[in-house]
Amino acid sequence: MSKHNIRLKDIAEELGISIPSVSRALNNKPDIGKETKRKVFELAKKLNYQPNQFAINFKNQQSFIIGVIIPQIVHHFFSNVISGIINEAEKRGYNIMLFQSNESFESELKGVETFQKSMIDGLIISLSDNTQKVDHLKYLQEHNVPVILIDRITNEIDAAKIICDDYQGAYIATEHLINLGKNKIAHITGSLTPHTTKERLRGYEAALKNHHLKIHERYIKQCNLESREEGYKATLALLAEKEIPDGIFCATDINAVGAIEAIKEKGIKIPEDIAVIGFSDWEMASVVDPPLSSVSQPDYEMGKKAIELIIEEIQLTRENKPIKYETLVMETSLIMRESTIGKK
Repeated sequence: MSKHNIRLKDIAEELGISIPSVSRALNNKPDIGKETKRKVFELAKKLNYQPNQFAINFKNQQSFIIGVIIPQIVHHFFSNVISGIINEAEKRGYNIMLFQSNESFESELKGVETFQKSMIDGLIISLSDNTQKVDHLKYLQEHNVPVILIDRITNEIDAAKIICDDYQGAYIATEHLINLGKNKIAHITGSLTPHTTKERLRGYEAALKNHHLKIHERYIKQCNLESREEGYKATLALLAEKEIPDGIFCATDINAVGAIEAIKEKGIKIPEDIAVIGFSDWEMASVVDPPLSSVSQPDYEMGKKAIELIIEEIQLTRENKPIKYETLVMETSLIMRESTIGKK
């Protein structure tokens, strides 16, 4: 008899007993005699019998697979979130299925449909910029699949949510520029559909108001937040103003790199004439010239926490116990470099 793909049937035929008897013996059920158990265990060991984990999971209606949908895998922030998710999931005996939406609502729907067919135990998702309706997520919840939103969230669904404090991060970034003596501070932002960019704009405006500085609409430029070229063009538009800003807060580091390029191209000194600060503290922030001040996000920790919460919800769902949904807000921190404070 081959030792590969040994089945309960093979053990049963070898010993001349029924398949249910073999199953009950391997599961140490009390209605099976000691001698039968001994024979079953000895033969199972001899034949290197391995339980069919898929069949067990199917019977228990648990796959130990968690689906994850994020907008961009190569994005510095999301890559760190994914690392936190995968590392924590492995520690807890879960596998991860990853899907990239590419900021497309249609792709996000496709990902959810794919995961649904794969019998995932739960879903962690960061919404695409174009997602406004979340019926696809509500459908999963209605079918006992827990859903947790991370970073890109919405109030259209009652679920646990994990975000970093974008408002606080934007506030301290803007206030940092104000404390340096800057009083004409611009903001380069993106689409205001996502919660993240709305909160960063709100934090920027609140810092100006609280320091009695006027908010000028001409100093607020919208562009593609994931493009250096877009940050460059938005900054050129700011530099074409009659009264140019003396500080720029960018909603992403990649935009800030483009801003630095445009400012240097015009022969303007950084940070003496214009100070620049970004958001997310990507690896590039420390290697551009001048090194970029930025707001650091707890990305890896957010991924770890998402796994903790989703596994807790999976267990509560299986036990048919109530779930209390909360929004966890994780703090940001300010990383100061030469683009705002100059060389020491």
